[in-house]
Amino acid sequence: MSILKLAIKDFLSLKFLKFAFIPLIFSLLCMTLLGMLGFSLLFDYFNSLFSVSEDSFWAWFYALHFVQIIITIISFLFSGFIIIFTSVFLALFITSFLTPFITKEINQQYYHFQTQSISNTRVFFEILKIFLKFIGIFLLCTLALFLPFINLFVYYFAFYYLFHKLLMLDITSSILDKEKFNNFHADFSPFEFKFSTLCFYLLSSIPILGLFLQVFFVIFLTHLTYQKILKLKIKS
Repeated sequence: MSILKLAIKDFLSLKFLKFAFIPLIFSLLCMTLLGMLGFSLLFDYFNSLFSVSEDSFWAWFYALHFVQIIITIISFLFSGFIIIFTSVFLALFITSFLTPFITKEINQQYYHFQTQSISNTRVFFEILKIFLKFIGIFLLCTLALFLPFINLFVYYFAFYYLFHKLLMLDITSSILDKEKFNNFHADFSPFEFKFSTLCFYLLSSIPILGLFLQVFFVIFLTHLTYQKILKLKIKS
């Protein structure tokens, strides 16, 4: 709770609020364009999927007004699902360019620790490994679509893995030295990091809010990394 209060205080400062609007604005622009394009493409797809020839027995059914409404609703829901997740990861990507500045500012203000960032080459290979594992998890989740009830949430698990790993990679590569970085990513993340990123992931599912809070996520996890991994205390 002390870290949460500290992170909220930092986030509400003018300096970090300016950072927060950068991923929000860029993501909203891309989200709007994607929404317009995505709805149109999905509507055409479902129309072609369910369409039948005029002399078909099912032609009368497809011509019913409520069927057209159902197709429109399905297209809208799928578009919304795609837009939310795409915008969140886009905001996460944009925020990653701000992370070194955020971690540096927090370090200078609270911890005064000599940080050693990880090379871009190493980070690139870690990202590659994460995406390869994500593809495997995504395929397993696709098989689980046949299971009742579970299929409603199965992809949330796959995207949470990607969200957690990319967010923690972004933070730790800007703070930890090579040895601590290797140790952290070689093992499973400690519970407090998993619980934190899970809460952030759920918040990110809320439109707009998830885009605006990306900088807050970085601030909180930065404090958590300094205090729980490096065992540092706040210096006056």
